[in-house]
Amino acid sequence: MASSPPSGSAPQSLPRPPLTQSGGPRPTPQIQAHTQGDVGVVTILESRILDETNIAELGRELTDLVKKQYMIKMVIDLGEVKYLSSAVLRQFIALYKLLKEEKGNLRLCRIDPNVREVFKITQLDKMIEIFDDVPKAVNSFKRYDWGLFKR
Repeated sequence: MASSPPSGSAPQSLPRPPLTQSGGPRPTPQIQAHTQGDVGVVTILESRILDETNIAELGRELTDLVKKQYMIKMVIDLGEVKYLSSAVLRQFIALYKLLKEEKGNLRLCRIDPNVREVFKITQLDKMIEIFDDVPKAVNSFKRYDWGLFKR
């Protein structure tokens, strides 16, 4: 028999991962999001983003950050990512377009050289600015925060 938690404290059970159609747990991308001033910083903690289910979930999570938390100035830290599917690039393009519709913008940073080559080949590095580190990416938004260019 399970005992109830003491009054005023949270239950100790962990949330269950969503289930796939086969009934097993669905893998979800591991991300962390926080803000630095008015800029959202999203760190992707997985080294490989190849699974179609993970990619779709990543897209939903990023979209939710924009639509539910109004995180329209966003930096995505890809420092842990070593491999990604081209489907992830499509998610980034969709996110970029959504952010532009909301008068925001997207920056990427800390991209592995092999992954960065994919951005160059696809010319996404011309659409989405890429920075070496988080502080540079966050500070890049400040150049638009004055006068007529304030977002």
